[in-house]
Amino acid sequence: MKHLVAPSVNVFIISGSRVLLGRRTNTGWMDGYLCPPGGHVEKGETPVIAITREIQEELGVSVRREDLEFVCVAARNTSPTEYVAYEFVIRDKDYMFSNAEPDKCSELVWAELNNLPKDIIDHFEQVIKEGIIGKNPYLEIGF
Repeated sequence: MKHLVAPSVNVFIISGSRVLLGRRTNTGWMDGYLCPPGGHVEKGETPVIAITREIQEELGVSVRREDLEFVCVAARNTSPTEYVAYEFVIRDKDYMFSNAEPDKCSELVWAELNNLPKDIIDHFEQVIKEGIIGKNPYLEIGF
């Protein structure tokens, strides 16, 4: 039996003790909930190329590769698709992020890392708590 796993990327924009999250809308998955910018790795892309593309598409900014910090990889069991997610952080940089996809993101929200909102998608809360804060380089989520 064939088993396919999709590659994905996310970036946690951190400024001081806060993280930038977007509220999903019109996507068909977890609409109304908060998550970091990110998406699928497309054919022929590396995770770094994919996350810089996603940041440009979703936040309207071209970021420098050296500003990306790899945090962890997360094996995520999100029905109906399993993902291998490459998780990145950008810390304390002076980019001017904006909501470049208002049709898919109804708002951008700055949230406290140590007091996350109740409406954050639980998988991303786990990445923040265990990967970013806990410095665990490998996570298994939802299995």
